[in-house]
Amino acid sequence: MFNAEINRTLTAAADLINTAEGLKSAQDTPDTLSSVEGLKAYLTEREPELEWPTTTANKKQLEKVRSLRGQLHTVWSSAPVTAPSGLEIINKLLEGVGTELVITEDEGEAQFRERPIPVSRQISDVITATVAAALAHLVTSEETGRLRICRGDDCEAAIVDLTRNRSKLFCDFGNCANRAHVRAYRARQAAQKNNDGAAAPAQKPRRLTKPSSAEKAEAINRPKSATAVAAKEFRDRMREELMQKREKKS
Repeated sequence: MFNAEINRTLTAAADLINTAEGLKSAQDTPDTLSSVEGLKAYLTEREPELEWPTTTANKKQLEKVRSLRGQLHTVWSSAPVTAPSGLEIINKLLEGVGTELVITEDEGEAQFRERPIPVSRQISDVITATVAAALAHLVTSEETGRLRICRGDDCEAAIVDLTRNRSKLFCDFGNCANRAHVRAYRARQAAQKNNDGAAAPAQKPRRLTKPSSAEKAEAINRPKSATAVAAKEFRDRMREELMQKREKKS
């Protein structure tokens, strides 16, 4: 959606938030950033273009990155950022961060970019500068609504929607999207069943009545089916023949 640097930075920021203990797709997950080794593992999994080395990772840097994680979670949870409180966090992260112009390649084309200059080369300052610059870009572009918490039940995962149509609502930790679709389908089915029951009230059973003698005679004299018509013609013919025989005898 944005340029490659911002995309990978926002993804890394969401991944940093998700290192915290909590529910991910209805599963309890531990804090994976509880040790220096955990910090190094997180940094190793980042895209190399971010240039977030593990060389300065130590206990002090771990505590600073954990503090940054909490601040980012607050920004994600309050997005879209429109209130002064959200801007205050981002401005605080930007304190002391400079910028420089560089030439980069995006899809084979050379383009000018602003690259943040961290306060120091310590890993906590490098991460802070990179992420703060990406968040500032979202604020000025009015795109902070792309920072979200997964819509799935029992899920606290942070996500960033980088789709063009802003359609990403669920995380990739499990099956939050499928479970949501199933619940919505069942809800529609239940609503349809209730509507059908209300629209079609139960009908009283029809009482069976025996036809009267007059009705029976009417049915015989005015047959409707082909079989009944043939039977009536046969009876009429026999009756005429019988009457003719009686007349001859008399």
